[in-house]
Amino acid sequence: MSNRITIAAVAQAAGLSVSTVDRVLNSRAPVKSQTAERVLQAARATGYPIGTDSTPTETHATEAYRLGFLLQSAEQPFYKELQQQLEQALRSRSLLTPGRLNSPVFAFTDDTSPNVIARQIDSLANQCDALALTCYEHPSIIQAIENAEIRGVPITALLSPLGAAPRRPYIGLDNRRAGRSVGWAVAQLGHNSGKVGIMIGHHRFVGHELRDMGFRSYCREQAPQLTVLEPMISLDNHEVAYRNTRQLLEDHTDLCALYIAGGGMEGVIRALRDSPPAQPLCVIVQELTSDSRQALIDGVITLVLATPLRQLAGDTLNQMLAALEHRDHSALPAPITTPALPFILYHAENC
Repeated sequence: MSNRITIAAVAQAAGLSVSTVDRVLNSRAPVKSQTAERVLQAARATGYPIGTDSTPTETHATEAYRLGFLLQSAEQPFYKELQQQLEQALRSRSLLTPGRLNSPVFAFTDDTSPNVIARQIDSLANQCDALALTCYEHPSIIQAIENAEIRGVPITALLSPLGAAPRRPYIGLDNRRAGRSVGWAVAQLGHNSGKVGIMIGHHRFVGHELRDMGFRSYCREQAPQLTVLEPMISLDNHEVAYRNTRQLLEDHTDLCALYIAGGGMEGVIRALRDSPPAQPLCVIVQELTSDSRQALIDGVITLVLATPLRQLAGDTLNQMLAALEHRDHSALPAPITTPALPFILYHAENC
């Protein structure tokens, strides 16, 4: 009977991550005495086999944490740079506090179906002490997140909020304010009237939905002469974004502006190069990459609204470690969620 009890079952009973429980039961790394006692109590309660002399000893060694990150497609330059910034932040923290962090785990959502993403979250929660996720909302995904939290794995949402739980922190832009700012820019830099196209990655990305909402609300209030079309969905895929852009240009000869509120801007830029619009077009995209920088210089796009990735990486690491410290030392105050990041506006003269 006891042979069927797994470390994952002990972790669930203890409210800790599988990796932390594994460190205690298999003596892989030092942990704090109160954490070890918590694991051993859960092991005894579940019937997991442990030696009779397995009692925690007082230690002042700092427990090493393993952090996990689930990012969007590794093919997107933006997420490649985000991974690099996170790795740099982790290296810097490791130099300041040696032995504090184990090697991180990075995963990418190359298959965007919700059940696949949910399984990725489950897998990461089995390996890591805390997770930071860039994904959309879906019942299967939220259930996987809640399962991880029940097991004591704190979750941080990156770039797009995840659920309404007040305990689940979010690191990223104020997306509604970003959308309103793009509305202001289109009204100032575009034509006096005409149609405006908008492209989002997915309706279930809360961040994209908020950008669309903010953009439309500004145009209704301050630029009623602009007609904002229904959003097109790119699935954050540059080929889908390419086809959408070509179709948009063919269907609306009076198009005066285009806002890419999600991913796939590489396809949009390629479509605009292949089929230059007949009249000047105000084009605003999210995030500065080598492609969008060159497009600014070449006059293919007008403006880039960018996330400060170095600050995002640092704030994410601080939030994840603060959540873990609070989990392991209940006397500590709960971590304070970082305020929304400031965004950066780039044009051809400052990119």
